[in-house]
Amino acid sequence: MTVQPTSREVRERAQQVLGDLLRLMGFEGRIDGFEQGQEEVLLHIESPDASRLIGRDAQMLNALQTIVNRIVFRGVEQSIRCTVDVERYRERRKDRLVQMANEAADEVRRTGRPVKLTPMNSHDRRVIHQALKDDSAVQTYSEKLEEEGRKLVVVAPAGDQPPPADDSGPAGAEEPPRA
Repeated sequence: MTVQPTSREVRERAQQVLGDLLRLMGFEGRIDGFEQGQEEVLLHIESPDASRLIGRDAQMLNALQTIVNRIVFRGVEQSIRCTVDVERYRERRKDRLVQMANEAADEVRRTGRPVKLTPMNSHDRRVIHQALKDDSAVQTYSEKLEEEGRKLVVVAPAGDQPPPADDSGPAGAEEPPRA
């Protein structure tokens, strides 16, 4: 049985690992670490190369986060999550997603028709679902697209039945069937 590191130990180790990675990749930047309770450590990078560190659709940022977590938790059961952010990108992205969710919910309330959002990754879909989970006028569900692994969120009037989850056929119905 391995001893679980404290969030302080994880923060210190993750900052060191991320700093080493950035130096090896030729990036300059300042890394601040924050313990977000007992389950999350946030590593915030300030850098003149912010856009390159974020990458297209945050691919570089997500890759850095994955690598940091793999190195920090090598041989140890991961109970704390390390989140890597650059220039508050993730925070701003979450704010935009919540705004998008609220605008879609407003449109559903106004028209009574479902609204399909653009395809997004699982993390972004979760933000949308969480943003609207307490709204009794609407419901959300994910709809699979034909593209491998791609899904979109549908915001629909509460009580509408989502299309059945059927992985053997096409991507699903264009609109959920009406009750």
